Amino acid sequence: MDEKKLVVIIAVILLTGFFSLFIIIVPWLDWARRPDWAAVATDNLLMGLVGAAIGYGIYIGSKTM
Repeated sequence: MDEKKLVVIIAVILLTGFFSLFIIIVPWLDWARRPDWAAVATDNLLMGLVGAAIGYGIYIGSKTM
């Protein structure tokens, strides 16, 4: 398997797990309370930015390999 394909596959798996943890699983832990949608949207935006930064870092790292 080509190394770049392996890096892309690992990056996709990591980013999928990251987004599923912080966007899907974490809000489900608080369903007993009424959700504050502004806070949820802000958290999702921040997690998206962090995920994009991680994805960009992996992309730049794979280009230098």
